Amino acid sequence: MADNRIIKFTGYRICINDEVYEPAEDSQLLLEIIKINKGDKVLDMGSGTGILGLHAYSLGASTVYFVDINPYATIATMCTLKINGINNYEVINCDLLSCLRNFKFDVAIFNPPYLPFEEFNKWIGYSWSGGTSGAEVISRFLKEINANRVYVLYSSLTNEDKVLSSLTRFKIINKKERTFGFETLVALELIKND
Repeated sequence: MADNRIIKFTGYRICINDEVYEPAEDSQLLLEIIKINKGDKVLDMGSGTGILGLHAYSLGASTVYFVDINPYATIATMCTLKINGINNYEVINCDLLSCLRNFKFDVAIFNPPYLPFEEFNKWIGYSWSGGTSGAEVISRFLKEINANRVYVLYSSLTNEDKVLSSLTRFKIINKKERTFGFETLVALELIKND
């Protein structure tokens, strides 16, 4: 089992281990765009360390569901919540929304695997392997999620057309881009179409 260690990221204390994605520029960009209303029921999909759901709590969320396919990520998430004194949460180890049938959220946040790779020989590979186009996991999530507002991110390396064609149930109300070296990250705020 991977041992957790505590680091600081954007002022938050979080737990990390060798099998969990360490928050970076993509996480930072999502943190900057997320808006939460007091009392919102939030989903932190692909929770990793739990940083995005922890931020949702700091903005006023009443309940956050943390979901990750990686068992080491769920352990890191629980560690993060414990060291930050959070007691009202659900941490679930499963593949996307397969464990959350008929759940509706006010807000869903997802920093998905968005790189065009298929590398699943270690748990950490699930953090960045977005399929051959980089958009497979994002597209599947966007087709299945039941939320009023969604925050999601992708890269200039991702097949953008495939991501945008998955937005049939949502419309973009905010878009924030930032370039890091050879890659541009794109964070989207989406609202459900009426």
